Amino acid sequence: MKAYSTVSLNQLAIAGLLLLAPWLVLAGDSVPPLKQAKNTVRVAVAQMVIKPDELKPGQDTVDALLPWIKRAAAEKADLVVLPEYLLGAFHLPDPLTDKLCVAAKSNDIHIIVGGWEYLPGKQIQHPPEPYTYANTVLVVSRDGKIAGKYRKMHSAVGPNSPYSWPPEPGERGEQTMVLGTESAVVDLDFGRIGLLTCYDGYFFESFQMPSLRGAEVLVWVNSRGGMVEPHILKAASFITCTHVVAVNQSVGCGSAIVPYPGWTMAAVAEKLGEQKLIVANLDLGEIRKQRLNNRMFHQRRPEAYGPITQAWQPWTAYPDLKPFSYDDKSETKPAHP
Repeated sequence: MKAYSTVSLNQLAIAGLLLLAPWLVLAGDSVPPLKQAKNTVRVAVAQMVIKPDELKPGQDTVDALLPWIKRAAAEKADLVVLPEYLLGAFHLPDPLTDKLCVAAKSNDIHIIVGGWEYLPGKQIQHPPEPYTYANTVLVVSRDGKIAGKYRKMHSAVGPNSPYSWPPEPGERGEQTMVLGTESAVVDLDFGRIGLLTCYDGYFFESFQMPSLRGAEVLVWVNSRGGMVEPHILKAASFITCTHVVAVNQSVGCGSAIVPYPGWTMAAVAEKLGEQKLIVANLDLGEIRKQRLNNRMFHQRRPEAYGPITQAWQPWTAYPDLKPFSYDDKSETKPAHP
């Protein structure tokens, strides 16, 4: 009988793993049952900005956010979503975050807002030391506790390039922040939410990952000029089988509440520079039936999606083209990023 070589045995072992792999992957990870659930949630989104002259001596960013929190509470909202950056610089915990927790409890409302989280033991200073801070979204529950947080996973860079790439030499800001490493899923008293921040929304995985982990409502926190793209919001809702909520600072626009399946927007602030509170109810009872039976969930083929986890370099397909350089003055920044 012919003996197998070492190489042949290795090949057989690999072949066996490949045959088993689909079964192993398809077995999958179960998603924890909801801790609490309500059939509807009323969401308020505040498209607004804090102007320097709105912060008087002795005030802080939470004071400037309070009128919007109170307006949302007056609308009987369960959740108010505020833009990226507006909480300012903070540690976890510190007096600013403590004050935000008090605001949530006293107004009986969940609060989502973004700011600059400095790592434990790192000094808050401007400009910050590289890799001492993160662009973080906080979720504060209506019982006055920090229920979760999310660190932005993709840094927005290259503002003076027509392609927003590459970073400029010496660029700081998000280029030197600590990047998040996983999607955030947070359980609140009405159900489960997922979080993503601004440029994260240009990577569709940022919507898909929290949905697969059980998020029923995806909250996309922004702070940028121009409009939060409605086609992204609608596509994200349909493909991930979630309600999608987006907020932007009023330096831009496009804050919106998009119920599944994304055909229409329940509310939108579409005027550039407009400060506006939008409010809508989202049906959670129905979306749970949809997610239970969603064919795209049941027919996913993770064993076939391996290439998406590889570090592909699509730009290498064009060796004869010259990449953008900041030394080349012939290209200019586009009107819309």
